[in-house]
Amino acid sequence: MSLAPSLFGLGPEPALEIWDCRSDMSRREREGFIWILLAAAGFSVMPAMVKITYLHSTLEPMDIAVWRFILAVPMMWAMVIYRRRSASPSRKSDAPVKKALLIGLMLSAAVLAAFFALQRLPASTYIVLFYTYPAIVVLLSVMLGERIGYRAWLALAMALTGVMLTVPDFSGLSTGDLFGVVLVLGNAAIVAVYYILSKRALNGVADMSGSSAWMMLGTLLVMLLLVPFRGLQLPQNPQTLLTLVGIATLGTVLPVFAINIAIQQIGAARASLVSTVEPPLSMIVSVIILGEAVFAIQWLGAALIIGSVLVLQFRPRNRIDVSIAHEAG
Repeated sequence: MSLAPSLFGLGPEPALEIWDCRSDMSRREREGFIWILLAAAGFSVMPAMVKITYLHSTLEPMDIAVWRFILAVPMMWAMVIYRRRSASPSRKSDAPVKKALLIGLMLSAAVLAAFFALQRLPASTYIVLFYTYPAIVVLLSVMLGERIGYRAWLALAMALTGVMLTVPDFSGLSTGDLFGVVLVLGNAAIVAVYYILSKRALNGVADMSGSSAWMMLGTLLVMLLLVPFRGLQLPQNPQTLLTLVGIATLGTVLPVFAINIAIQQIGAARASLVSTVEPPLSMIVSVIILGEAVFAIQWLGAALIIGSVLVLQFRPRNRIDVSIAHEAG
C-alpha cells in the first residue's frame, strides 16, 4: 500500500461541499444505487449456482473460480467491442490500462483467499467475516481525509448487525481453522482496498466497460498461471456448463461492471454499505431455488440491512447538513 498514493492518486478528499438536503436525490445518485443493487443481486445468485454445480459435477472450488473468469473475460470484452462500435468512431478509450490490470492482479489474491478460506470455514461464518469489509472501507475513507456523517455510521452498525443475524451460524468460528479466519479477513481487506482504489483510479473515466475488462483480465492471468500446478477439470455435462455461464454472467460480468460505475456515482463508502443487501438476497434466492429454510431471526437481519440502505438515503428537510457531503467518498 505504500505505493498507492503515487500510483492511484490517493490522498485527502477536497474540502467539504454544502449539500442541500432539502433537494431530492440526484439522478446520478439514483443510478448509483441501482447499479450497486444490480451488483448485489448478481453476486447473490452465485452461491446457489455454485451449489447446483457441485450437485451435477465433480468440479472443485478452484475449478469453478478459474472457469468463472475464463468465461467472463471474453463476455466482458465482447461488451467492450459492442459499446465502442456503437459509440462515436473518433472517441478513444480512456481506460487506465496499467492501473486496471494492477487492480485485477490484486483481486486475484481476494479470489484465492476466498477459495482457501471456504475450505476451512463454514460458508455462513465466511459470509459474516467477509462482510466486515464495508467497515474497513469506511475506516480507510476516514484515514484518507473524508468526513463520514453520523447516518453512515448508523447504517454501518445496522448492516453489520443484520449480516450477523442473517447468517446466525457463527458458532463455527470457535472450531474453525484460525488460518481460515485470517484468510477471509484478508479477503475482506483486499475488497475494501479495491473499492478505494477503484474510486481513485477510475475517477472521471468514461470507458467503464473497458476498465472493468482490463481488471478482469488481470485476475484471469493469475488464475491461468495456477492451472499448470493443479490442473483444471472440464465441465462434464451441459447443465454444468450452463451454470458456469450463469456464474460468469450474473456473478462476475454484471457485478464487476456495475460496482465500478456505482463507486464513481455514490462513492466507495456508501457503495460498500449498500452492497450488504447481498446476504438477504442470497437467503431469498436459496429459499426459492434450493428450498432452504429461513428462521425469523434471519428475516430480522434482512430488515436491518434493508433499513441501513434506507438510512443512507434519508435526508432531513429542515436544514442544510454539511456533515455527510462526502460521507460516501
